[in-house]
Amino acid sequence: MLRRWGYFSREAWQSITRGGLMSLLAASTIALAMFVLGIFLLVFFNFYNLLGALNSRLDIMAYARPAANSNDLDLLNMTISGLNGVKKVQFISKETAWKQFKETHANLQLDDFLEDNPLPNSFKVEVRDLSYINLVANKLRALDNIEDVSYGGELAERLALLIKVLTTGGAIVILVLIASTLMIVVNTIRLTVVARENEINIMSLVGASRSFIKYPFIVEGMLIGLLGSLVAIGSLKAGYGAAILQMERIMPFVPVNLKTGEVNLVFLLLLAAGVFLGWLGGYVSVSRSLKAE
Repeated sequence: MLRRWGYFSREAWQSITRGGLMSLLAASTIALAMFVLGIFLLVFFNFYNLLGALNSRLDIMAYARPAANSNDLDLLNMTISGLNGVKKVQFISKETAWKQFKETHANLQLDDFLEDNPLPNSFKVEVRDLSYINLVANKLRALDNIEDVSYGGELAERLALLIKVLTTGGAIVILVLIASTLMIVVNTIRLTVVARENEINIMSLVGASRSFIKYPFIVEGMLIGLLGSLVAIGSLKAGYGAAILQMERIMPFVPVNLKTGEVNLVFLLLLAAGVFLGWLGGYVSVSRSLKAE
């Protein structure tokens, strides 16, 4: 078995080197397609992470009535924690809130103007998902000892819609890119097969099995896909690093950089997609030739 695959691999590599321009065209096509797909995936995941970061900062602030005592506040904490869609509740006493406010605005010298703490006790409520934010906010407003509720309602709704559109639209775009890439790769590799139809006919005449004829072309397609993907990954790696550095200079407080593991996952997906498309392109192309024969 290993000897046969060694033969197929040698034949495939010799075919690539003999193919010259055709092989270069096929590899370049896959490289370009994987490069475009890679750009889209990196932008998609970066944007999705950015939305996730914004999502995590869209907490609801519920302010307790001044008359609420410690028992009322404890009961509120338990009630809010039990609401559907609530992920986490943090009680912020008015003393803590006033201290943080003064530290944030130290230049105002607030103690010179205000003797009493004007801030109320509050609850910082984190929801499980943006889709819960309006529901939880309305339930908080209905509680007896809650005086006011504030949150970025309109922004939350827009982000929720944007995440939904991005997820659905992203999946559609990826499928379209893969389908169009497959068509291009199949037709490109088909040119290399057509150029060697005489060789295929001779092998058929001398009694070679269909699988024996097919496998070198399939391995050739996989190698072309591998080479094209590696070129695309190398280009993306260099370009992505430079682009992220520039973005971080322009927007230093915006999380635009993916983690190393996420970037490597994108590159691994591109490598697998390139090899798969090369395999499928080679299989379909040589199958058509043998069928036509």
